Amino acid sequence: EEIQHVWNEFEKTSDYYGFQTYKWLYNWYNTVGEKVGIKLCLVRVETSEGEPLMLLPLGIQKKYGVQCLQWLGGLVTDYHAPLLGRRLSGLVDSVKFCHLWEQIKEVLPYFDVVHFEKQPEWICNQYNPFLHLDCWPFHEKSYAATLDDSWESFNKSKTRKNICADSRRQKRRLAEIGDLQFRVVREYHDIELLTSKMIEQKSRRYKETGIRNLFEDEKYRSFYLNTAKELVQTGIVHVSGLFLDDTIIAAHWGLVFRDRFYYLMPSFEGGSWAKYSPGRLLQEHLIKWCFDSDIKVFDFTVGDDSYKYNWADKEMKLYEYIEPVSFKGRQYILLTNIRQYLKKYSHLLNGLRKAKNTLKNSLLVKGAINK
Repeated sequence: EEIQHVWNEFEKTSDYYGFQTYKWLYNWYNTVGEKVGIKLCLVRVETSEGEPLMLLPLGIQKKYGVQCLQWLGGLVTDYHAPLLGRRLSGLVDSVKFCHLWEQIKEVLPYFDVVHFEKQPEWICNQYNPFLHLDCWPFHEKSYAATLDDSWESFNKSKTRKNICADSRRQKRRLAEIGDLQFRVVREYHDIELLTSKMIEQKSRRYKETGIRNLFEDEKYRSFYLNTAKELVQTGIVHVSGLFLDDTIIAAHWGLVFRDRFYYLMPSFEGGSWAKYSPGRLLQEHLIKWCFDSDIKVFDFTVGDDSYKYNWADKEMKLYEYIEPVSFKGRQYILLTNIRQYLKKYSHLLNGLRKAKNTLKNSLLVKGAINK
């Protein structure tokens, strides 16, 4: 209760992302973090006069037998970062921060290595002080669109004419089949229905693309279902869908915090529905909803998906930091480098396998036609 009070009070006067709210990380820790053995290490930094400067949501997790210090939030959190007092940048320069970091490490419980991932370059209008450490670029960036003027002018300036025409055509085609509706839901039954559908559609898409299915782990299913139910009434979690009569042809699970919309978990129905581009249609509805709701930034978050380039006018770099403090920590870095190397080439091998299977299927079909 004391931690909750301190955190909530600091939220009122600090800069941070929606991922660093007490409610988001509390739900993550209850459903995921605690179950994988993460020990909380919450650090409050203040001036000699007692003015709070930073709140660091950290934790220690045992990986490969190594005690690893990391940001809380794990895989479901796109930006790993501290909460910053609004005067921090004016009071703490790079030299002071590096000295401060040494002091912070001294008060933490034992750990072998620091591993901070997905650290954003900016936290609101403040430069992320953790980038004063010897960080290097994360392998992906994040993208966002500034929402000014109106949806109509924004859409016209960002979308090619043929795409606009195709969206109108797909809506007409769907309207001929049934009643097409975009809905933002807030009732528990609807939240559970749409979140479950998002998980189902995402799982199918992960399988189709050969990406690890997060939802094979029950902890992550529980996180999205429970967090939606807990936080939707606060307005932080935003659950929506594109319905054709009673069929959910696309769904989205995201966040709305301050004047920012976080586009996190979009999904769409496959099979015969894919030809109608339901995912794109829902995305357009969501951006329009943001204009209507006076949201200033549509944050596509982490990932270099090509569609983001069409909408975004802002690009933000993310950074990674690893610091060993023991022999085990140095072993961890070696293991991490090997895993990243293998992962890089496994993606190449998966691509070659898919190309081989596609070519093989094409030849089989061609052979059948020739016969």
